[in-house]
Amino acid sequence: MRDIAFIGVGTMAAEMVGRFVERGWRAHLLDPRPEATQPFQGLAGVAIYDTVGSLVQDADAVLLSLPTPAVLLEVSKQLAAAGPLERPVTVINTSTSGLSATRAAAAELTTSGMAFIDAPVSGGKAGARSGTLTIMLSGAQEAVDRCAPVFEVIGQHVIHVGPQPGQAQVMKVANNVLSLGALAATAEATALTSKAGIPLGVAIDVLNVSSGRNSATSVKIPNHVLTGAFDFGFPVEGALKDVSLFTDVAGELGLPAPLAQAVVDCWQLAVDQGYGTQDCTRITTMYERMAGLDTEGADSRHE
Repeated sequence: MRDIAFIGVGTMAAEMVGRFVERGWRAHLLDPRPEATQPFQGLAGVAIYDTVGSLVQDADAVLLSLPTPAVLLEVSKQLAAAGPLERPVTVINTSTSGLSATRAAAAELTTSGMAFIDAPVSGGKAGARSGTLTIMLSGAQEAVDRCAPVFEVIGQHVIHVGPQPGQAQVMKVANNVLSLGALAATAEATALTSKAGIPLGVAIDVLNVSSGRNSATSVKIPNHVLTGAFDFGFPVEGALKDVSLFTDVAGELGLPAPLAQAVVDCWQLAVDQGYGTQDCTRITTMYERMAGLDTEGADSRHE
């Protein structure tokens, strides 16, 4: 297995592609946005495609990195219609696409003779670049074992959570509502400390040696807010999509989720306030503005 295809070459997928190319894999890429594949144009071992049908003919495994459940379903239909294929192909969905869409995509693809692995990832752009992603897998053990060389290139923690497509999605949305809920809660908590005149850096130092420590206090705010970069690499509208998928899945499984709904409301507010396309760490800016704090430039609250 040395031919890897990517449908969707966004922020995280581009980092993954780079790792495969560096290790001598042949990469087959498709993205409707020319700027997404442009950095790979002309590289040895890289081919750019215009159609799903032509791309899948050349691949052993196809990684999907797609923005919405609707796009996943559309691409799955195109893949299923591409047969007959000369060799077995495994489709690996790394997107966060929820339960029902993932199950439907799996059914579409397996009916056409392709194997399907549900494989959402966690770790952000930095994890994709360094090959330290956590990969949550669900699907047939045989397919998972066959694709082990793929996961070794991009993942540090590769965990098979169950045999059914969609189980990994449930795990991923559970992770994301905790992670993005922690970021929203930390933004709200530190707006309060900042309002009281405590520098943000000092508040983060205290939280990181106290019981309030979380992924926002330990990574996102020190590396992407205190630096003024706001470059975690995931937009606010993406955060809203992911936490909304949690409440969708909770509804499908008959689980009340009042806390998750509050997290959805926080990210919906950020979108409504005009931050949709901005980095998710900008939710700290939103809370500071609502607190009446000066958010322009570096000030003593960030020292």
